[in-house]
Amino acid sequence: MKRTRTPRIDVVPLVDVLMVLIIFFLVTMQFQDLRALNVKLPQIDTAGSNLIKGQLVITVSKDGNFGLNGNESHKDEISTVMIEVAKTSPDVQVLIAADEDSPLKFITEVVDLCRESGLDNFRLQSR
Repeated sequence: MKRTRTPRIDVVPLVDVLMVLIIFFLVTMQFQDLRALNVKLPQIDTAGSNLIKGQLVITVSKDGNFGLNGNESHKDEISTVMIEVAKTSPDVQVLIAADEDSPLKFITEVVDLCRESGLDNFRLQSR
């Protein structure tokens, strides 16, 4: 009597192919600029370019948390930095990146900080 072997599936080649795919996707993945605060920007159809170049970036979350250039910060710290920046270079542009669900009072606080420190060149960032 002839004995038949049961078929086997060799998983080693499958693991090799999966590892190659994982490495490929990790290498080709595009990493986005992560901010300290999770802010979803509102969409403005008539907005210009959002390129950040030598600007002071202030983020406002929907909970009222503030951030300065990607680092979580308090309103007093932001005010101090803005006053110092205004002394050295008053032409610096301030970019306010507020969450689309953040109340208007938080955004107006940042605008007031800009005007009090003498930085009148500010704009709102959108997507």
